[in-house]
Amino acid sequence: MKFILYFILIPALLPVFLILRYVYLLDKNEREPLNFVLKVVIYGAFFSIPCAAAERFLISMISMYYDPATIQIAWMENTVGVALVEEFSKWLVLMLIVWKNRNFDYRYDGIVYAVSASLGFAALENILYVVSYGTGVSIGRAIFAIPGHATFGVFMGYWLSRAKTFWLDGKTGRMKFCKLLALGIPMLIHGAYDFLLSEQVAALGYQYVFYIYVILLDFFAWRIIKHEFRTDRPL
Repeated sequence: MKFILYFILIPALLPVFLILRYVYLLDKNEREPLNFVLKVVIYGAFFSIPCAAAERFLISMISMYYDPATIQIAWMENTVGVALVEEFSKWLVLMLIVWKNRNFDYRYDGIVYAVSASLGFAALENILYVVSYGTGVSIGRAIFAIPGHATFGVFMGYWLSRAKTFWLDGKTGRMKFCKLLALGIPMLIHGAYDFLLSEQVAALGYQYVFYIYVILLDFFAWRIIKHEFRTDRPL
Protein backbone atom coordinates (compact mmCIF):
# COMPACT_ATOMS: atom_id res chain seq x y z
CA MET A 1 0.00 0.00 0.00
CA LYS A 2 2.79 2.44 0.87
CA PHE A 3 4.51 1.59 -2.42
CA ILE A 4 1.34 2.52 -4.34
CA LEU A 5 0.95 5.72 -2.35
CA TYR A 6 4.51 6.99 -2.76
CA PHE A 7 5.30 5.85 -6.27
CA ILE A 8 1.95 6.22 -8.06
CA LEU A 9 -0.53 8.45 -6.28
CA ILE A 10 1.80 11.19 -5.06
CA PRO A 11 3.59 11.82 -8.40
CA ALA A 12 0.27 11.61 -10.23
CA LEU A 13 -1.83 13.78 -7.92
CA LEU A 14 0.55 16.33 -6.37
CA PRO A 15 0.54 18.74 -9.35
CA VAL A 16 -3.26 18.45 -9.52
CA PHE A 17 -3.53 19.39 -5.85
CA LEU A 18 -1.11 22.35 -6.14
CA ILE A 19 -2.86 23.91 -9.13
CA LEU A 20 -6.32 23.42 -7.64
CA ARG A 21 -5.19 24.90 -4.34
CA TYR A 22 -3.80 27.98 -6.09
CA VAL A 23 -6.99 28.63 -8.08
CA TYR A 24 -9.24 27.88 -5.11
CA LEU A 25 -7.47 30.15 -2.62
CA LEU A 26 -7.64 33.14 -4.97
CA ASP A 27 -11.41 33.19 -4.45
CA LYS A 28 -11.51 35.90 -1.79
CA ASN A 29 -15.12 37.12 -1.98
CA GLU A 30 -17.09 33.98 -1.22
CA ARG A 31 -14.94 30.87 -1.27
CA GLU A 32 -16.69 27.83 -2.74
CA PRO A 33 -17.67 24.94 -0.45
CA LEU A 34 -14.72 22.56 -0.53
CA ASN A 35 -16.94 19.49 -0.54
CA PHE A 36 -18.72 20.72 -3.67
CA VAL A 37 -15.42 21.57 -5.39
CA LEU A 38 -14.17 18.06 -4.64
CA LYS A 39 -17.44 16.65 -5.97
CA VAL A 40 -16.81 18.45 -9.26
CA VAL A 41 -13.25 17.06 -9.32
CA ILE A 42 -14.58 13.52 -8.80
CA TYR A 43 -17.21 13.92 -11.50
CA GLY A 44 -14.54 15.29 -13.84
CA ALA A 45 -12.58 12.07 -13.29
CA PHE A 46 -15.66 9.85 -13.59
CA PHE A 47 -16.85 11.46 -16.83
CA SER A 48 -13.42 10.89 -18.36
CA ILE A 49 -13.81 7.10 -18.27
CA PRO A 50 -15.78 6.68 -21.54
CA CYS A 51 -13.58 9.16 -23.40
CA ALA A 52 -11.00 6.62 -24.57
CA ALA A 53 -13.62 4.52 -26.35
CA ALA A 54 -15.21 7.59 -27.93
CA GLU A 55 -11.81 8.84 -29.09
CA ARG A 56 -10.93 5.50 -30.68
CA PHE A 57 -14.25 5.46 -32.53
CA LEU A 58 -13.91 9.02 -33.87
CA ILE A 59 -10.27 8.56 -34.87
CA SER A 60 -11.17 5.38 -36.76
CA MET A 61 -13.90 7.31 -38.59
CA ILE A 62 -11.55 10.19 -39.39
CA SER A 63 -8.89 7.80 -40.72
CA MET A 64 -11.36 6.63 -43.35
CA TYR A 65 -11.40 10.06 -44.98
CA TYR A 66 -7.83 11.36 -44.61
CA ASP A 67 -4.41 10.14 -45.68
CA PRO A 68 -2.54 9.11 -42.49
CA ALA A 69 0.62 10.87 -43.68
CA THR A 70 -1.01 14.28 -44.08
CA ILE A 71 -1.09 17.23 -41.74
CA GLN A 72 -4.87 17.40 -42.13
CA ILE A 73 -5.47 14.09 -40.38
CA ALA A 74 -3.26 15.20 -37.49
CA TRP A 75 -5.41 18.29 -37.03
CA MET A 76 -8.71 16.39 -37.30
CA GLU A 77 -7.63 13.59 -34.97
CA ASN A 78 -6.41 15.97 -32.31
CA THR A 79 -9.27 18.48 -32.44
CA VAL A 80 -12.30 16.32 -33.23
CA GLY A 81 -11.03 12.89 -32.24
CA VAL A 82 -9.45 13.89 -28.91
CA ALA A 83 -10.01 17.51 -27.81
CA LEU A 84 -13.73 17.62 -28.60
CA VAL A 85 -14.36 14.40 -26.66
CA GLU A 86 -12.32 15.41 -23.62
CA GLU A 87 -13.52 19.00 -23.40
CA PHE A 88 -17.12 17.91 -23.91
CA SER A 89 -16.83 15.54 -20.94
CA LYS A 90 -15.66 18.44 -18.73
CA TRP A 91 -18.29 20.80 -20.16
CA LEU A 92 -20.98 18.19 -19.46
CA VAL A 93 -19.94 18.01 -15.80
CA LEU A 94 -20.40 21.77 -15.54
CA MET A 95 -23.78 21.68 -17.26
CA LEU A 96 -25.13 18.84 -15.12
CA ILE A 97 -23.55 19.55 -11.74
CA VAL A 98 -22.56 23.23 -11.59
CA TRP A 99 -24.75 25.31 -13.91
CA LYS A 100 -27.84 25.65 -11.70
CA ASN A 101 -26.12 25.11 -8.38
CA ARG A 102 -26.64 27.97 -5.94
CA ASN A 103 -22.92 28.13 -5.17
CA PHE A 104 -22.19 29.28 -8.73
CA ASP A 105 -23.05 32.87 -7.87
CA TYR A 106 -19.87 34.88 -8.56
CA ARG A 107 -18.05 35.43 -11.84
CA TYR A 108 -14.76 33.90 -10.67
CA ASP A 109 -16.65 30.74 -9.66
CA GLY A 110 -16.80 29.67 -13.30
CA ILE A 111 -13.02 29.35 -13.37
CA VAL A 112 -12.91 27.52 -10.03
CA TYR A 113 -15.40 24.90 -11.16
CA ALA A 114 -14.14 24.52 -14.74
CA VAL A 115 -10.57 24.07 -13.53
CA SER A 116 -11.81 21.58 -10.91
CA ALA A 117 -13.56 19.47 -13.57
CA SER A 118 -10.50 19.69 -15.80
CA LEU A 119 -8.14 18.65 -13.01
CA GLY A 120 -10.41 15.75 -12.10
CA PHE A 121 -10.04 14.57 -15.67
CA ALA A 122 -6.28 15.17 -15.55
CA ALA A 123 -5.92 13.35 -12.22
CA LEU A 124 -7.35 10.07 -13.44
CA GLU A 125 -5.51 10.37 -16.76
CA ASN A 126 -2.26 11.01 -14.89
CA ILE A 127 -2.73 8.02 -12.58
CA LEU A 128 -3.25 5.79 -15.63
CA TYR A 129 -0.13 7.17 -17.30
CA VAL A 130 2.00 6.65 -14.19
CA VAL A 131 0.64 3.12 -13.72
CA SER A 132 1.28 2.29 -17.39
CA TYR A 133 4.64 3.99 -17.97
CA GLY A 134 6.13 4.52 -14.52
CA THR A 135 6.90 7.61 -12.47
CA GLY A 136 9.37 8.79 -15.12
CA VAL A 137 6.50 10.35 -17.06
CA SER A 138 5.24 12.30 -14.04
CA ILE A 139 7.71 15.19 -14.39
CA GLY A 140 6.85 15.91 -18.02
CA ARG A 141 3.14 15.62 -17.32
CA ALA A 142 3.43 17.86 -14.24
CA ILE A 143 5.06 20.56 -16.39
CA PHE A 144 2.89 20.28 -19.48
CA ALA A 145 -0.15 17.98 -19.46
CA ILE A 146 -1.74 18.84 -16.11
CA PRO A 147 -1.24 22.63 -16.38
CA GLY A 148 -2.51 22.25 -19.95
CA HIS A 149 -5.81 20.78 -18.77
CA ALA A 150 -6.07 23.49 -16.11
CA THR A 151 -5.47 26.15 -18.76
CA PHE A 152 -8.20 24.76 -20.98
CA GLY A 153 -10.45 24.93 -17.91
CA VAL A 154 -9.65 28.61 -17.38
CA PHE A 155 -10.98 29.48 -20.83
CA MET A 156 -14.01 27.26 -20.31
CA GLY A 157 -14.79 28.86 -16.96
CA TYR A 158 -14.42 32.38 -18.35
CA TRP A 159 -17.14 31.81 -20.94
CA LEU A 160 -19.26 29.76 -18.55
CA SER A 161 -19.53 32.75 -16.21
CA ARG A 162 -20.51 34.99 -19.12
CA ALA A 163 -23.17 32.48 -20.10
CA LYS A 164 -24.55 32.40 -16.54
CA THR A 165 -24.64 36.21 -16.46
CA PHE A 166 -26.65 36.37 -19.68
CA TRP A 167 -28.95 33.60 -18.45
CA LEU A 168 -29.75 35.50 -15.26
CA ASP A 169 -30.35 38.65 -17.34
CA GLY A 170 -32.81 36.78 -19.53
CA LYS A 171 -30.63 37.05 -22.64
CA THR A 172 -31.08 33.49 -23.88
CA GLY A 173 -29.43 33.91 -27.26
CA ARG A 174 -26.23 35.32 -25.81
CA MET A 175 -26.29 32.69 -23.09
CA LYS A 176 -26.38 29.88 -25.65
CA PHE A 177 -23.59 31.49 -27.67
CA CYS A 178 -21.35 31.77 -24.59
CA LYS A 179 -22.11 28.17 -23.66
CA LEU A 180 -20.96 27.20 -27.14
CA LEU A 181 -17.78 29.25 -26.70
CA ALA A 182 -17.21 27.58 -23.32
CA LEU A 183 -16.93 24.31 -25.23
CA GLY A 184 -15.55 25.44 -28.58
CA ILE A 185 -12.64 27.61 -27.46
CA PRO A 186 -11.12 25.04 -25.07
CA MET A 187 -11.60 22.41 -27.77
CA LEU A 188 -9.63 24.45 -30.32
CA ILE A 189 -6.94 25.38 -27.79
CA HIS A 190 -6.62 21.76 -26.66
CA GLY A 191 -6.66 20.51 -30.25
CA ALA A 192 -3.87 22.89 -31.24
CA TYR A 193 -1.88 21.80 -28.16
CA ASP A 194 -2.07 18.12 -29.14
CA PHE A 195 -1.62 18.89 -32.84
CA LEU A 196 1.71 20.60 -32.17
CA LEU A 197 2.87 17.40 -30.46
CA SER A 198 1.88 15.18 -33.37
CA GLU A 199 4.31 13.16 -35.46
CA GLN A 200 3.30 15.06 -38.59
CA VAL A 201 4.32 18.41 -37.10
CA ALA A 202 7.56 16.91 -35.76
CA ALA A 203 8.33 15.56 -39.24
CA LEU A 204 8.11 19.10 -40.60
CA GLY A 205 10.60 20.31 -37.99
CA TYR A 206 8.19 22.68 -36.24
CA GLN A 207 7.97 20.97 -32.85
CA TYR A 208 9.61 24.02 -31.20
CA VAL A 209 6.37 25.92 -31.89
CA PHE A 210 4.75 23.81 -29.15
CA TYR A 211 6.90 25.42 -26.45
CA ILE A 212 6.14 28.92 -27.71
CA TYR A 213 2.46 28.04 -27.79
CA VAL A 214 2.48 26.71 -24.22
CA ILE A 215 4.22 29.84 -22.90
CA LEU A 216 1.69 32.12 -24.61
CA LEU A 217 -1.24 29.97 -23.53
CA ASP A 218 -0.14 29.90 -19.89
CA PHE A 219 0.46 33.65 -19.95
CA PHE A 220 -3.02 34.46 -21.24
CA ALA A 221 -4.64 31.98 -18.84
CA TRP A 222 -2.78 33.56 -15.93
CA ARG A 223 -3.92 37.01 -17.06
CA ILE A 224 -7.52 35.82 -17.24
CA ILE A 225 -7.33 34.35 -13.73
CA LYS A 226 -5.85 37.56 -12.33
CA HIS A 227 -8.44 39.71 -14.10
CA GLU A 228 -11.37 37.56 -13.01
CA PHE A 229 -10.55 37.43 -9.32
CA ARG A 230 -9.63 41.13 -9.19
CA THR A 231 -12.89 42.17 -10.86
CA ASP A 232 -14.98 39.42 -9.27
CA ARG A 233 -18.60 40.32 -8.60
CA PRO A 234 -21.93 38.58 -7.98
CA LEU A 235 -23.68 37.21 -11.04
